[in-house]
Amino acid sequence: MQSTVRVLVQLDAPETMIMKFWSDLQDRLKLAKPRLLYFRENDPRQALEDIMRKRGPTWENYMVQAFSRYPWTKARNLSGSEAVFAAIEEYSGLMDRLAGSWRFPLLTLTARPQDYQQRTNALIEWAGK
Repeated sequence: MQSTVRVLVQLDAPETMIMKFWSDLQDRLKLAKPRLLYFRENDPRQALEDIMRKRGPTWENYMVQAFSRYPWTKARNLSGSEAVFAAIEEYSGLMDRLAGSWRFPLLTLTARPQDYQQRTNALIEWAGK
């Protein structure tokens, strides 16, 4: 989900195309009876700001330069860090919509929980079912 859909977003694929891709993928996976573990980020902008602060200006500059080349960013005439934040927020919303359309068992957990042990216990319980 993350790698494929992220690339489609970067290429500025229409959301209808991405949703069709997601539906077709689920059709192909039907016999495998897949499960999806989704780590949902409640505040993608804040998470990215935290990551940028921890990784430093070299990493932030790399992200800004990479995002400046994406068709998604160019189509919206965005630049700099704001382009990165806008893209991440858009991508995060799309991930939520895709997870919401998942047809098989799904466990959604907080990406950055206050209690990691509680999250791990929920995952172990779900995986054991």
